[in-house]
Amino acid sequence: MAGTLSTLGIGSDGALSYDIIDKLKDADKSAIVKPIEQKIELNQLRQDKLSELTSLVRTLSTEVVNMSDPALYQAKEASVTGGAVSVESDMKAPVGEHTLNVTQLATSDIKQSQTGYAYEDALMGEGTMHLEIDGKSFDIEVGVTDSIKDVVKKINENTDGKIEASLLNTGGDNPYHLILKSAETGAKNNITVTGDFAFDQVGEGAKDASFTFDGIQISRASNHIEDLVDGLKIDLKQEGNTTVSITQSQDKLLEGMEKFVDAYNKMVQAFTESTKFDKTTKETGLFQGNSAIRLAVNTLKDALVLTKSKEGKTIADFGLELQRDGTLNLDKSKLETALQNDPKAVENFFRGTDGRDGAFNRLDSAIFDIKTSSSGILKSLGQDLKARGERLSEEKESAEKRLEDRYNIMTKKFAAYDAVIAKLKSQGDSLQAIIDAELAQK
Repeated sequence: MAGTLSTLGIGSDGALSYDIIDKLKDADKSAIVKPIEQKIELNQLRQDKLSELTSLVRTLSTEVVNMSDPALYQAKEASVTGGAVSVESDMKAPVGEHTLNVTQLATSDIKQSQTGYAYEDALMGEGTMHLEIDGKSFDIEVGVTDSIKDVVKKINENTDGKIEASLLNTGGDNPYHLILKSAETGAKNNITVTGDFAFDQVGEGAKDASFTFDGIQISRASNHIEDLVDGLKIDLKQEGNTTVSITQSQDKLLEGMEKFVDAYNKMVQAFTESTKFDKTTKETGLFQGNSAIRLAVNTLKDALVLTKSKEGKTIADFGLELQRDGTLNLDKSKLETALQNDPKAVENFFRGTDGRDGAFNRLDSAIFDIKTSSSGILKSLGQDLKARGERLSEEKESAEKRLEDRYNIMTKKFAAYDAVIAKLKSQGDSLQAIIDAELAQK
């Protein structure tokens, strides 16, 4: 059979050839397989487009979660007039203005050894250094072979981090002096040195900070103060008067709202593009006529637009205007005015009371319903497209196999017909030869 197939067309003078079979096969593939391939390609395009739409919904979800952060609505800004202090505020800080008058900064205690040494490795001399600070006592034993550098190390390692020892080159013939400094400021951190080594007081010793806050006398052991006003951190820098103003911060909220509107509009535009039908050009989107896609974007829009406060306010009252094409326009001045007049009302509308039932809570739930839940619109559509793609691939494979089987049989039949034609032709040639011979004898 193989030899016959390899000579297909010889017996029929090319009438039954591989070229004929290939042409018939190509025609059948165009009629049967190609439409399936086109459906597969369209299905893949729809899957890709759905992934793009889902990604945009995911981006929107991120911005919605960001806009649900209470820190955006309760953020405060602190400004200072005068250089006596610096301040930081968080959302707990109450809005208002405060006056501070710093009369004394908190200081550390510093002691300097009376004896100076010629070099860092000079021996200090045997004896005991008794140190007291903040109700605690430490005995530093100085050996006969201990240098002043060794004593510095012993003090730093054996005073529970309360005393910092160092060497200071003050100049002169014996420039190196042992310096003791309290690690923390405040009157309780004065250092007492007794024993076999003498130290001089440097400066006035450790003192508490002293200042007035809104006319009230205050003292603290540290210049860094966090327990005076909830949400306010104050660092005393120098003596003098300062005014601190705490105001509602709008910048982060406005910036976040702009990002949200941008994400929302990109999503709406992409959904609209995917379902469009242009009457003039007859151009259609990949999901033109798909009710699931339309339902998805309408679900998100309704969650936002239909939200109302107890007072009947809608997104329009807070600067978000729905356009005819379904996108949003942000009127920043209107939102700024709302924040200035009643920042809590803005938070309650978008975040809801105690973080529930606000516009962004509703939108977040709608996003979950269409994208993530087991019966979600986008998730279900994605599963349907995937299943259809698998069915079409199986259908194509089955059609190709049927065609292959059909043309394998056809090839064998062509070969058999070709052999019969060749045999009949040969017999006809022999008969003609006999006839021609008989005629020649006459």
